[in-house]
Amino acid sequence: MHRNSLLIKKMACVTMLATAFVVISLVPVSWASTCPLVLKTNAQVERRLLNEGFHRDLETTVFLSSPEDLQSCLVLIKEVLPPGSYVDPNQLRFLRAFGGPDFHVPQIINVETPEHLSPRVLAYFYILPQPMSDGRWLVNITVPIHLRYHRARSGESYSLEVPVRLQHPAVLVQCEDVGGDACRPLVQLEPCPPSGVQLCEWLPVNTFSTSEAVMGIVPVGNTDLLDTVLLTTTCITAGATLLILATLRKK
Repeated sequence: MHRNSLLIKKMACVTMLATAFVVISLVPVSWASTCPLVLKTNAQVERRLLNEGFHRDLETTVFLSSPEDLQSCLVLIKEVLPPGSYVDPNQLRFLRAFGGPDFHVPQIINVETPEHLSPRVLAYFYILPQPMSDGRWLVNITVPIHLRYHRARSGESYSLEVPVRLQHPAVLVQCEDVGGDACRPLVQLEPCPPSGVQLCEWLPVNTFSTSEAVMGIVPVGNTDLLDTVLLTTTCITAGATLLILATLRKK
């Protein structure tokens, strides 16, 4: 009898835990279903990497489709750049003075370090959406982006061109009169414009794209040529030194 009582108590406890887990896991779904801004707003993200070489321009275009009026909303584009790329805050400040977007880069960016010594870079861009004739809202920005030098490798074993893939950004919105209490459980805390010192409440938007992530190609050095490069450099340096000494001796 005692064993049966313990078994019944254990089964009841397991049932209660399973029920609680199901209820908790269903809560976010119910929250999203009551937040029309999150449920019915979609962002189509398209990107282009312009120019050639290590210093490029990254164009991001976002088409927002929503039954809500986004006139009072601010759009946040949250970039997570791989170690092989970076944005220069000084360059972005210069562009902002001439009409470029507000931005926040929380890290100190060393523009000289190579890819293997660099972290990922977070960058936040704040833009007001513009209404389009087809009922959608448009966000378009172009910012300078730079590719880092990569460590040299063996040309016999590896390709001497390394891809740097720039994934699509996250898109969030901050609105004055849209959402309300129904959307509060879905709020994310992200840096406030324009300085990013404080955190503000933002709502995530479902994003999709008709194109793949853009990619830059970085050439890398060939370590198989190390001996040749060292010998050639030494010979040229020695020859130039002897030429200078001979010229000075004649004078």
